[in-house]
Amino acid sequence: MIEAGGASFIEGRVMILIATRNDAHRPMIGRSTGARFDAESGQISLLVSASQWPDAVTHARPGTPISATFVKPDNYKAYQIKGPITDARAADAIEQARGRQYVADMLSEMGALGVSRLQLSSTLSDRDLVRITFIPRDLFIQTPGPEAGRRLGEAEADAR
Repeated sequence: MIEAGGASFIEGRVMILIATRNDAHRPMIGRSTGARFDAESGQISLLVSASQWPDAVTHARPGTPISATFVKPDNYKAYQIKGPITDARAADAIEQARGRQYVADMLSEMGALGVSRLQLSSTLSDRDLVRITFIPRDLFIQTPGPEAGRRLGEAEADAR
Protein backbone atom coordinates (compact mmCIF):
# COMPACT_ATOMS: atom_id res chain seq x y z
CA MET A 1 0.00 0.00 0.00
CA ILE A 2 2.89 2.39 0.75
CA GLU A 3 5.50 2.88 -1.97
CA ALA A 4 8.85 4.69 -1.90
CA GLY A 5 7.39 8.19 -2.45
CA GLY A 6 4.83 7.67 0.29
CA ALA A 7 7.46 6.30 2.65
CA SER A 8 9.66 9.33 1.98
CA PHE A 9 6.72 11.63 2.73
CA ILE A 10 5.77 10.05 6.07
CA GLU A 11 9.41 9.80 7.16
CA GLY A 12 10.09 13.44 6.23
CA ARG A 13 9.55 16.77 7.90
CA VAL A 14 5.85 16.35 8.54
CA MET A 15 3.75 16.91 11.63
CA ILE A 16 2.10 13.65 12.68
CA LEU A 17 -1.17 13.46 14.57
CA ILE A 18 -2.35 10.11 15.90
CA ALA A 19 -5.53 8.74 17.40
CA THR A 20 -6.14 5.53 19.26
CA ARG A 21 -9.39 4.85 21.09
CA ASN A 22 -10.42 3.95 24.61
CA ASP A 23 -12.75 1.12 25.59
CA ALA A 24 -15.76 3.42 25.03
CA HIS A 25 -14.42 4.11 21.49
CA ARG A 26 -13.60 7.73 22.31
CA PRO A 27 -10.54 9.06 20.49
CA MET A 28 -7.31 9.41 22.43
CA ILE A 29 -5.19 11.86 20.45
CA GLY A 30 -1.52 12.69 20.40
CA ARG A 31 1.41 13.66 18.23
CA SER A 32 4.08 11.40 16.94
CA THR A 33 7.76 12.19 17.13
CA GLY A 34 8.65 10.61 13.81
CA ALA A 35 7.68 7.66 11.66
CA ARG A 36 9.42 4.85 9.82
CA PHE A 37 8.11 2.58 7.08
CA ASP A 38 9.48 -0.97 6.92
CA ALA A 39 9.29 -2.03 3.26
CA GLU A 40 9.92 -5.67 4.15
CA SER A 41 6.98 -6.01 6.55
CA GLY A 42 4.86 -3.22 5.06
CA GLN A 43 4.34 -1.77 8.54
CA ILE A 44 4.66 1.77 9.88
CA SER A 45 6.23 2.54 13.25
CA LEU A 46 5.48 5.77 15.09
CA LEU A 47 7.36 7.23 18.04
CA VAL A 48 5.06 8.76 20.65
CA SER A 49 5.88 10.34 24.01
CA ALA A 50 4.15 8.36 26.75
CA SER A 51 4.55 11.26 29.20
CA GLN A 52 3.19 13.83 26.73
CA TRP A 53 0.35 11.67 25.32
CA PRO A 54 -0.40 9.07 28.04
CA ASP A 55 -3.98 8.32 27.00
CA ALA A 56 -3.11 7.71 23.35
CA VAL A 57 -0.19 5.45 24.33
CA THR A 58 -2.13 3.55 27.01
CA HIS A 59 -4.75 2.59 24.45
CA ALA A 60 -2.23 1.60 21.76
CA ARG A 61 -2.65 -2.15 22.12
CA PRO A 62 -2.08 -4.87 19.53
CA GLY A 63 -5.23 -5.52 17.54
CA THR A 64 -6.76 -2.10 18.18
CA PRO A 65 -7.01 0.54 15.45
CA ILE A 66 -4.84 3.60 15.04
CA SER A 67 -5.09 6.56 12.73
CA ALA A 68 -2.08 8.67 11.76
CA THR A 69 -2.30 11.92 9.80
CA PHE A 70 0.90 13.22 8.19
CA VAL A 71 0.91 16.93 7.31
CA LYS A 72 3.61 18.91 5.49
CA PRO A 73 3.54 22.24 7.36
CA ASP A 74 4.61 24.53 4.52
CA ASN A 75 1.82 23.55 2.10
CA TYR A 76 -0.56 21.44 4.20
CA LYS A 77 -0.31 18.43 1.90
CA ALA A 78 -1.72 15.69 4.09
CA TYR A 79 -2.47 11.97 4.14
CA GLN A 80 -4.19 9.86 6.76
CA ILE A 81 -3.32 6.21 7.22
CA LYS A 82 -5.36 3.81 9.34
CA GLY A 83 -4.79 0.25 10.42
CA PRO A 84 -4.49 -2.23 13.27
CA ILE A 85 -1.68 -1.96 15.81
CA THR A 86 0.68 -4.93 15.84
CA ASP A 87 3.09 -3.87 18.59
CA ALA A 88 3.73 -1.18 21.19
CA ARG A 89 6.93 -1.09 23.23
CA ALA A 90 9.50 1.29 24.71
CA ALA A 91 11.73 2.86 22.07
CA ASP A 92 15.28 1.52 21.91
CA ALA A 93 18.38 3.76 21.88
CA ILE A 94 18.42 4.13 18.08
CA GLU A 95 14.73 5.07 18.03
CA GLN A 96 15.24 7.55 20.87
CA ALA A 97 18.01 9.21 18.84
CA ARG A 98 15.67 9.37 15.83
CA GLY A 99 13.03 10.98 18.03
CA ARG A 100 15.48 13.64 19.23
CA GLN A 101 16.51 14.33 15.62
CA TYR A 102 12.87 14.58 14.54
CA VAL A 103 12.17 17.17 17.25
CA ALA A 104 15.24 19.20 16.23
CA ASP A 105 14.25 19.02 12.56
CA MET A 106 10.65 20.02 13.21
CA LEU A 107 11.66 22.91 15.48
CA SER A 108 13.81 24.17 12.60
CA GLU A 109 11.08 23.56 10.01
CA MET A 110 8.36 25.21 12.05
CA GLY A 111 10.67 28.04 13.17
CA ALA A 112 11.22 28.94 9.52
CA LEU A 113 7.42 29.24 9.24
CA GLY A 114 7.22 31.57 12.26
CA VAL A 115 6.15 29.02 14.89
CA SER A 116 8.18 29.34 18.08
CA ARG A 117 9.72 26.62 20.23
CA LEU A 118 7.46 27.77 23.07
CA GLN A 119 4.36 27.26 20.92
CA LEU A 120 5.47 23.70 20.12
CA SER A 121 6.57 22.78 23.65
CA SER A 122 3.14 21.47 24.63
CA THR A 123 2.81 19.19 21.61
CA LEU A 124 6.27 18.04 20.53
CA SER A 125 8.33 15.86 22.87
CA ASP A 126 11.08 13.27 22.66
CA ARG A 127 10.73 12.11 26.29
CA ASP A 128 9.61 8.59 27.26
CA LEU A 129 9.20 7.45 23.67
CA VAL A 130 7.14 4.40 22.80
CA ARG A 131 7.23 2.75 19.37
CA ILE A 132 3.76 1.92 18.07
CA THR A 133 3.73 -0.27 14.96
CA PHE A 134 0.74 -0.83 12.71
CA ILE A 135 -0.28 -2.33 9.38
CA PRO A 136 -1.55 0.33 6.95
CA ARG A 137 -4.97 -0.74 5.67
CA ASP A 138 -6.61 2.51 4.55
CA LEU A 139 -5.04 5.60 2.98
CA PHE A 140 -6.87 8.90 2.55
CA ILE A 141 -6.00 12.25 1.03
CA GLN A 142 -6.45 14.93 3.71
CA THR A 143 -5.04 17.96 1.90
CA PRO A 144 -7.69 20.70 2.14
CA GLY A 145 -9.72 20.98 -1.04
CA PRO A 146 -12.11 18.93 -3.14
CA GLU A 147 -10.09 15.71 -2.75
CA ALA A 148 -9.98 15.81 1.08
CA GLY A 149 -11.28 12.62 2.62
CA ARG A 150 -11.00 10.58 -0.57
CA ARG A 151 -9.80 7.03 -0.03
CA LEU A 152 -6.90 6.00 -2.21
CA GLY A 153 -6.94 2.53 -3.69
CA GLU A 154 -3.82 0.40 -3.90
CA ALA A 155 -3.15 1.32 -7.55
CA GLU A 156 -3.54 5.04 -6.77
CA ALA A 157 -1.35 4.85 -3.64
CA ASP A 158 1.38 3.10 -5.62
CA ALA A 159 1.30 5.87 -8.25
CA ARG A 160 1.88 8.62 -5.67
